[in-house]
Amino acid sequence: MFDIHSHVLPFVDDGSSSLESSLDLIKTEMANGVTDIMLTPHFKRGIYDYGVDELKEKFLAFKEETRKAGLNVNLYLGQEVYCDRYVYDHIKEGKVLTLNGTRYILIEFDYFTETDILDYVYNIVMLGYKPIIAHIERYSYLDWNTIFDLKQMGALIQVNAFSITGDFGRQFQKKVISAIKKGLIDFVASDVHSGRDCVMQKAYKTLLKHAGRTLTDRVFKHNAEQLFKN
Repeated sequence: MFDIHSHVLPFVDDGSSSLESSLDLIKTEMANGVTDIMLTPHFKRGIYDYGVDELKEKFLAFKEETRKAGLNVNLYLGQEVYCDRYVYDHIKEGKVLTLNGTRYILIEFDYFTETDILDYVYNIVMLGYKPIIAHIERYSYLDWNTIFDLKQMGALIQVNAFSITGDFGRQFQKKVISAIKKGLIDFVASDVHSGRDCVMQKAYKTLLKHAGRTLTDRVFKHNAEQLFKN
């Protein structure tokens, strides 16, 4: 299983504040059947804005710690980039990381303040990148038609595993499973933080009951595998 969205890298955002916690998160991912993990620390201007070189150094150091701990898992580096009016400059100037050096970039928006996500996606696509919208179920102001339009524009769509299991509420669960069955979702990911468990295996089994193996494997495995291979 492949996880394209996680907050495992220690000391860089709200994901983990210790090496021990980060190693525990890796162990939990592995126990859920995850073999490949994209580490996507937040980028938010003025809050989480480590330089890319510093992030790469921290990432390499953490990979070495996982090796020393005997954790046989494949790790990759990206970021979850918060979109504000400066995001285009950050992308053009190389101040944010794409996913494993590909043209895919994981982006997020304000959960509650209505944002013109279509405009952001259009402009990021015009810069030559492939945006993946993180946890789209959390933007309450989006409707099905808008999500369809985002996909037509070139965006890929990710939802969180705990939204499928119902851990984030029954409303989110119904919304997400319906969207997957409509073909609107490309990836399921953990979005794991310290204090927020990885439930990838539970989510996989839940979706399997509702949507069948072909569709479940597509959003949990096959699409992400292609992304990791660029």
